[in-house]
Amino acid sequence: MNEPESTEYGNQFIINDRLEAGRLIAQKLRGRSLRDAFVLAIPRGGVVLGYEIAETIGAELDIVTPRKLVDPYEPELAIGAVMPDGTVFINEAVIAARKIQDKYVSEERARCMKEAIRRLREYRGGMPHPEIRGRLVLLVDDGIATGATIIAAARWVRNEGAARVVIAVPFVPSETARLVRNECDELVCIGMPESFMAVSQFYREFPEVTDKEVIGLLGAYRSAHGSRPKHGLTAPYATPSPIQPR
Repeated sequence: MNEPESTEYGNQFIINDRLEAGRLIAQKLRGRSLRDAFVLAIPRGGVVLGYEIAETIGAELDIVTPRKLVDPYEPELAIGAVMPDGTVFINEAVIAARKIQDKYVSEERARCMKEAIRRLREYRGGMPHPEIRGRLVLLVDDGIATGATIIAAARWVRNEGAARVVIAVPFVPSETARLVRNECDELVCIGMPESFMAVSQFYREFPEVTDKEVIGLLGAYRSAHGSRPKHGLTAPYATPSPIQPR
């Protein structure tokens, strides 16, 4: 396999695609103790990276499906994120600055939690997650903007008893990096740009990844490597607790 290449302009990296991003992250992980590591990728784009990373370091591969809570007037702006079991991150500073009502936040959380459950079941077909308690977990995505989804995922992983949580992404804005570091043991990335408009600006090719591709990658990995679930986790499918007003 050819070594991945990236182009650096000042302190800005431009990489070819998600496959290359995964290989570059795998290189950054060299020299670390990765025994019994477990890669959890965030669909859709993060699964492409997660596949490459898991193949390279010999780890298990699976997914987590946090769902972004969006601003009522600006849908591209995240105000938080929620996991299928209700584990949540709420960006109180953004909500206060935007004067978003508690009722909207509660309804948006409920809506997004249902979608997170649906996506998890669609991608995994109802299979239980392997046990992650006591293990090193690598949370992977194709980039971070606000950090909401990766933070919700990290909190869920912590709650499930992971021994160590490493967030591995190609790019994260320097301001967001400070927030994300509070939620993990280590942040591994290629670059922390000061100027950040969108994750896609750091890729030469950034095509949409489909649900079919996600399911295909997970199926291909299981076919090639099998799965080693120790105990199924019930958290992703647990009945959500009632949503309380903040």
